[in-house]
Amino acid sequence: MQSKMHPADRYLRLATGVASLSSAVYGRRQSALTRALLAGFGAMKIAEAVTGFCPMKASVERLAKPSGVSAESTRQWVQKASRAVGDGTKRSMQKAQDSAKQAADLVQAKSDTPIPDEVAKFLVEDNKREPSDEDNA
Repeated sequence: MQSKMHPADRYLRLATGVASLSSAVYGRRQSALTRALLAGFGAMKIAEAVTGFCPMKASVERLAKPSGVSAESTRQWVQKASRAVGDGTKRSMQKAQDSAKQAADLVQAKSDTPIPDEVAKFLVEDNKREPSDEDNA
């Protein structure tokens, strides 16, 4: 556990913790849950200010520096992954274009089929009849 906080950061955390803790203790019109959360937050900020250690800051720093992995190997892995994604995208686009062409051919083939006479007669008669109240409902 290293103390890496700037003194101004520590004072700011201490002030925030005291304000939050005093609001939890002396605050009016607050539910029990709100008071408990404010008290916990205030105690956490006071502890960070006293010890000079912030667990969130340490976690972020640990994630930012990958241990045991060089920057060059990370760069190579990213390049391989981007090439694989690019190849997959090209294949996906080709499949989509082929599917679209097949669908267009299928629609064209089906549109050449004549409509049965009964259906055509029904459609023509349906347009000739007068609209009723049920149509407007």
